[in-house]
Amino acid sequence: MIEREGAEIGIFLTLTEPTKPMVAEAAAAGQYEEAGFSPVPRLQIVSIEEALALRDRAVRLPARRDDAFKKAAREQDTRAQGKLDL
Repeated sequence: MIEREGAEIGIFLTLTEPTKPMVAEAAAAGQYEEAGFSPVPRLQIVSIEEALALRDRAVRLPARRDDAFKKAAREQDTRAQGKLDL
């Protein structure tokens, strides 16, 4: 299905729960990976019930990873006034 359409990721929306062979075939499709993004399944099966309950979280799309950039060192303000213990 994905190869026929020339797509990198496929989403199969179904009215019923997926069968074991469907889940196995989706797992066999592997993961889609792109530099700088977290990997996602190439073929995802989503039931209507899941889509309505989870809305935009029902489908996993490539999302930017947090480790793509170095985090700056936290600076301490030495001029800040201290707190009083009352």
